[in-house]
Amino acid sequence: MNDIAPPRPRDPERTRASILNSATREFGAHGFAGGRIERIAETAHCNIRLLYHYFGNKKALYFAVLESAYADLRAEQAALDLDVADPLGAVETLLRFTFGYFQQKPYLEGLLQAENMMRGKFVAQSTRVPEEAARLKARLREILKAGEAQGVIRREVDPVQLYITIAALSRFHIANTYTLSAMLDIDIKSADWSAARLEHSVQLVRDWLVTGAANPAPPPR
Repeated sequence: MNDIAPPRPRDPERTRASILNSATREFGAHGFAGGRIERIAETAHCNIRLLYHYFGNKKALYFAVLESAYADLRAEQAALDLDVADPLGAVETLLRFTFGYFQQKPYLEGLLQAENMMRGKFVAQSTRVPEEAARLKARLREILKAGEAQGVIRREVDPVQLYITIAALSRFHIANTYTLSAMLDIDIKSADWSAARLEHSVQLVRDWLVTGAANPAPPPR
């Protein structure tokens, strides 16, 4: 009786996904220049020749990682239930999701920092990234217009400014965790601090959308 197991069939999609996942972690931790193809192939459990078969070269792999990371974020944002009947609630849903997403995907923050260090050299070559962002801008514009019509959101809020604010509130403390923790003598990594930061951010954005000020002055007596 032959006890030798038959060879596993090749699964190109699974192999490609494994390489992308490993490359996301490698480039997120070390940037493009510091990322090593050898480490990516090792953690993806494939050989370098197979990696190049799927992605061509290091630049093409890095570019695929960037587009994939943006696409995953946009796909999950697009799947949110952003109800225009409740515009303030829709913006809060987007903020809470984005805040949590960056917490759960620390390698995305590393990728964005690395790409900004290169002045957006690779992402500027993508047509897919701005196309996906355009759909989010259109959705936010629709929500803001609905809020204006209902009288719950002030007039002429720029959807781009709103999204950059949401991204900043979701990312800044992650990008500066260690320096802020040391400087302010707090533990930004703690769950309690993060929860308090999220609630602060939600209130900040709600107040700004309604009044145009983060801390509105009390009404005159």
